[in-house]
Amino acid sequence: MGELLLCSQEIASVPYYIETAALNVYSLEELCYYLMHNMELIEPGFMDAELCRWIKKELKMSALAEKLKKLLREDKGLAEFVLTLISGCNYCTTEEIRKIQESLAVFENKTEAECAKIRADRFLAQGRYSLCIKEYNRLLELPEVLEGSGLLAGNIWHNLGTAYAGLFLFLKAADCYERAHRRNGNQISLQQAAEAKRLAESVEHEEMNITANEADALLEQWMKEYRRSSR
Repeated sequence: MGELLLCSQEIASVPYYIETAALNVYSLEELCYYLMHNMELIEPGFMDAELCRWIKKELKMSALAEKLKKLLREDKGLAEFVLTLISGCNYCTTEEIRKIQESLAVFENKTEAECAKIRADRFLAQGRYSLCIKEYNRLLELPEVLEGSGLLAGNIWHNLGTAYAGLFLFLKAADCYERAHRRNGNQISLQQAAEAKRLAESVEHEEMNITANEADALLEQWMKEYRRSSR
């Protein structure tokens, strides 16, 4: 996983496979490391009986497995499940656990679409453009978005445009911004569509050699402008 982890608990002979990350973990410390650095990827489906079985059988941590199974039976939230899990070892500091708790608390009592948009927006802010594009496209297919107000769909299309711009796909970005404007009527979306088209033409004709740092600064400016206009 890129770092040497000191494991105080049992090492599994059979790893636990985290499907969303295509990753095998062999210890509770590795699992905690993954959770700490990928909170945006954690969904309710992470809580399952198979994980509890693996902790009991492979890590020989029956008490922790029973606690987690009880939370599943009582239909407790994702935050409580994850916090119970990471408390099973001393990998995370008190401050790190607090940050994880705050990150998960945002998802409590939210709809599927609201949770997905929070995750996608975080990916966008982190510059993880491919992940947020995938999440925004999935969002746009949800009934809550398709049947809801144009404002939500417009905001999603706008942020999708910003993600494409982050990958220098300015024509796709412009198309998304225009779709956003048709749904939310926000003039900033229209202005940024025009700017994206200008950038696409400049790059196509080699009139401008935009660097990654310049693109990041531009995207940050665009996001600030859009947030101000949406208040």
